Amino acid sequence: MTNLEESIGVSLIRWIAILPFVAAITHGLLIGLVRAKISDRSVWAISLSALGAAFGISALSIFDLFAAGGFEPILDSVGPWIGGGVGQRSFSAEMTFQFDPLSAVFCLVITSVALAVYLHTIGLIAGGHLDGEGGHRSFAMLDLLVGSTLVLVLADNLLLFFLGWAGVGIASQLFASFDFGEREASRAGATTFVIGRIGDLGLLAAMLLLFDGLSRAGAPALTFRGIEAAFRLLEGQGVLWLSWTTGDAPPLLEVVGFGLVLAALTKCAQLPLHFWLPAAASGPISANALMQSSTTVIAGIYVLLRFSFLLETVPDSMRMLIVAGSTTMLLASFAATTQLHLPRLVAFTTSSLLGLVIVGIGIGAYSAATFLILTHAFVKAHLILAMGLVITTLKGETDLRRMGGLAQRLRWTQGIFGLGCLALIGLPPFANFFPIEELLAFLWISGRPESSLVAATILVSLGLLAFAVGRAFFLIFWGNLRPSGPVEDRLRDPTGWRQHSLTGLAVMTLAAGGLSASQFWGDRLGIPTSEMDSIGHFLVASIPGSPDPEVSGIERWTLIGALVVSLLCGLLVAGLRYARRGYRGESKQEVIRFSMNAMREMFFIEQAYTILLVRPLRRLSQFALVGGIEYRLIDRVVVSGGSGLIRRMVWSVLRRLQNGQLQSYALLGMLTVLVIVTWMVV
Repeated sequence: MTNLEESIGVSLIRWIAILPFVAAITHGLLIGLVRAKISDRSVWAISLSALGAAFGISALSIFDLFAAGGFEPILDSVGPWIGGGVGQRSFSAEMTFQFDPLSAVFCLVITSVALAVYLHTIGLIAGGHLDGEGGHRSFAMLDLLVGSTLVLVLADNLLLFFLGWAGVGIASQLFASFDFGEREASRAGATTFVIGRIGDLGLLAAMLLLFDGLSRAGAPALTFRGIEAAFRLLEGQGVLWLSWTTGDAPPLLEVVGFGLVLAALTKCAQLPLHFWLPAAASGPISANALMQSSTTVIAGIYVLLRFSFLLETVPDSMRMLIVAGSTTMLLASFAATTQLHLPRLVAFTTSSLLGLVIVGIGIGAYSAATFLILTHAFVKAHLILAMGLVITTLKGETDLRRMGGLAQRLRWTQGIFGLGCLALIGLPPFANFFPIEELLAFLWISGRPESSLVAATILVSLGLLAFAVGRAFFLIFWGNLRPSGPVEDRLRDPTGWRQHSLTGLAVMTLAAGGLSASQFWGDRLGIPTSEMDSIGHFLVASIPGSPDPEVSGIERWTLIGALVVSLLCGLLVAGLRYARRGYRGESKQEVIRFSMNAMREMFFIEQAYTILLVRPLRRLSQFALVGGIEYRLIDRVVVSGGSGLIRRMVWSVLRRLQNGQLQSYALLGMLTVLVIVTWMVV
């Protein structure tokens, strides 16, 4: 414990996750219940103080891990939480938070990136780009998103883990439909909701099967430590209810691995469930910066890293990660090269690079994959906020065809945007270069038969990404000059909060690559590396695998050279085509126009879902639910038929009572009096 923790007598780990939730609840009460209008400064103070404290506690708690020597996790138990079940399947879970090397690194990245995004949001409100009510809603949802992600990262057991997972999904859906009055926003929210529930089912099924299998093996466990210690007991168990034929039941661990992979693919916007992210990209800039950098997408990767000890034993699931990641990377890169709207282009670059992270996990390079998702968090937040500068300066314009020549008036913005583009594709010496070349080295020594094909796919995809971001840069800042006018005369680089937040992210974009430089680069630079010199060695206690690829000499330099050549070719082609003439319009040849549109829509995968699944289900629901159940059963039988039957019964009884004979009325009155008197006596 730190001195502060010793003085107050309680661990502070819980407050890393609780404080953003407290801020979100406070905002929610002020907006929804009290309906109080508070000043913008009060809104900022609530969120910034909570997040700043969470960042400070995360940083201080790192020293406790160093003091432990063996990097044993720090457990902070709030107390008993929930229990239930019968017999051997009974369970009892405590609300316990776990701070180990893996969760520590993610907590620092999440809170630091969120601080920069919060400062940028303050600048948007101060600059009049976001009204007070919208700003208050944004901070409430940002706190919910950050708090849910921190609960997910710090959770010690499956139930708390799923609570954080569900919170991330809810916040992502709220941001996707932020402008709920618009049809596209409502559709994006619905898409995010449906895809999110598929991931929820995958994760929930994996959790239930894990607990059930461990219970039948006599070692029920909900904590990650307990599961890691006992999951070997599941080897040989099958899922009997999945054996529809006379064949053998599928192995339980393989089914669990499939559920985890499905959950991760949905959050990371990977094939075949990728299309929610481009739809959600039309939401607020601040939300996109967090969702695509350090919250929603990190949730998917974190699931795989936290269960990496289990994935090592299920090769089919690992192979599924390689196929899904490499395919998504290639197709998303193609889609990015033809996008006309800037937010969708950036969203496809996110899916593409996350595909590379997924491939890294699939080949067992957990350390390099973690390194890439961390550098990607800083780089992607930087690029999206820089994109926000362009969009807000142009009064909400997102169409690349209507931009051009902005470099003359937005020189600082041009530099900061270009820096984000170069860092994103991994051009040396920017942040993403070091983890990308490490992943290529790990792939080279993995010994898999598909290694050459996957490596070629990665290099081609990165070259396409370089072309895509270069095309966007030249179309925005160079290319066709915008005509001068009153709007163009007012174009200025940002100042204040927005400039400061992007400056901090730019520093991390340049420096983050040194956080986990491999031994190869330490030898080249004459810097000795030890077990404490990099994040890779720091994470050895939490994730399996080697932190450094054992590749050096001509093989390593060949991989690096191939990477750099691919990136430079993509940038060169983009510069030659768009630097001077800008957007040239659609081709006149029908085949080329169709091909471009196919790539822009990622080869019509979403449209295929609509034709094969959405429309048949909609027609079935209209016929069965609306026509059959609602109209014929409820309206005609229950409502109309039931009310008619009751009306006839009541009328039949009353008709016999209301017969006009005085004797009958007197007898009925006497019987009523007798009943009342009898009841009073008894």
